[in-house]
Amino acid sequence: MNKITYYSFHIEGDDLCEVEKFVTRFSIPAYRDDYENIMSAIRQMGTCTGAEEHYFRHERAAEALPPPYRSGNVRLYCSRINTDIVILGNGCVKTTQKVQQSEDCLFHFEFMNALSRHITQRIVEGELRIFNRQLEGNLHFKIGDCYE
Repeated sequence: MNKITYYSFHIEGDDLCEVEKFVTRFSIPAYRDDYENIMSAIRQMGTCTGAEEHYFRHERAAEALPPPYRSGNVRLYCSRINTDIVILGNGCVKTTQKVQQSEDCLFHFEFMNALSRHITQRIVEGELRIFNRQLEGNLHFKIGDCYE
């Protein structure tokens, strides 16, 4: 898109990247409104505004969509690197007030937070850099079971 470069990540051994898994799971009639809220925000940012902070729910080191001013129980976890780059992950149906109590969400929440921390660390250390709305450098990550 002309305002944002969107990335996703692929877990070794899986057929689909994480955002493809999200689309496959939630682009069905049962989740239509929530899914469209999220996709609408992605399109709006990508074509018009860029990844402005107010579009995101802040989730520790990561973020989630839909924007906080839109309702819905489906969450798409992501990492807003800057106004030009967003990494889209996978998501869930949030069924509890706290994500830590929502079985469906906890893995995706923790995984995206771990990935966001690793990306930030690599940018600070110079292993990754941002050039022309793209990430350059080592884009392979090994994140263990503890997400540390």
